Amino acid sequence: MAYGIRPTLAAAVSSIVSQQPAAEIVVVHSGNGDARETLARAGLDVRLIRSETRLFPGAARNAGIAATRAPIVAFLADDCIAQPGWIQARLTAHQGGAASVASALLCHQPGNLVALAAHLSLYTRRLPGAAPDLALRYGASYMRTLFERYGRFREDMEGGEDTEFHMRLQEAEQPVWRPEVQTVHTGAETIGEFLKTQTQRGRRMVQSLNAIGGQKNTAVAKNAIARTRRIVVEALRFMPADQRWRVYLATPLIALGNLAYARGALSGGEGDRD
Repeated sequence: MAYGIRPTLAAAVSSIVSQQPAAEIVVVHSGNGDARETLARAGLDVRLIRSETRLFPGAARNAGIAATRAPIVAFLADDCIAQPGWIQARLTAHQGGAASVASALLCHQPGNLVALAAHLSLYTRRLPGAAPDLALRYGASYMRTLFERYGRFREDMEGGEDTEFHMRLQEAEQPVWRPEVQTVHTGAETIGEFLKTQTQRGRRMVQSLNAIGGQKNTAVAKNAIARTRRIVVEALRFMPADQRWRVYLATPLIALGNLAYARGALSGGEGDRD
């Protein structure tokens, strides 16, 4: 799923093309830029669905669902790189009876403290070492029959469309945690970029929660500020032992990012802010 032309688009597609077993691949691209040319320069010949008008994630997902026929559907954003075994590990879990399968998320530059802080601020509970009872079940693949039974993703949400879809599923159909399915997420690398994206994410979170009847702006902001300690404690628990010292160094940046997230929550969305 691509919006505009990110420099990681070709790498994202290549990370799927190179895997076995081979997958049915469709790139859904909206917004500016020539995705076909970008992919061709990288020697990638895959099916492309193009929309001049921006597609929110749910609409991009739905376009991909409609354009494919495989019995299992997985999604990869253009700022993510699927790690080796990404396809096979999903297939194994689905063949074992899972209706939907969640994945772990890795930081693209764990040695960069800003990149690490950005990643931990959002994805501590998606680290491969996350405790199963705490792991967030996102980055999921689905049996196609789920979309036939429950409909597809909402297309009017800038984020949170997968959360809303999961709310429709029965307990036995909720995503199972499979940390061996791993994706590298390419996030912010500079403080300015980090604070900007955190502010945007706070705003989008409030808008998404408003769309599904969730928390008020102030509650989201307070939660963002309060979770710094929880993030650090869990990161120290879930990170590999030889990388935990980096968590201490990244802690001030995590706190700063959470303040930016809270600011975005207070300034975004519609409805009562009291």
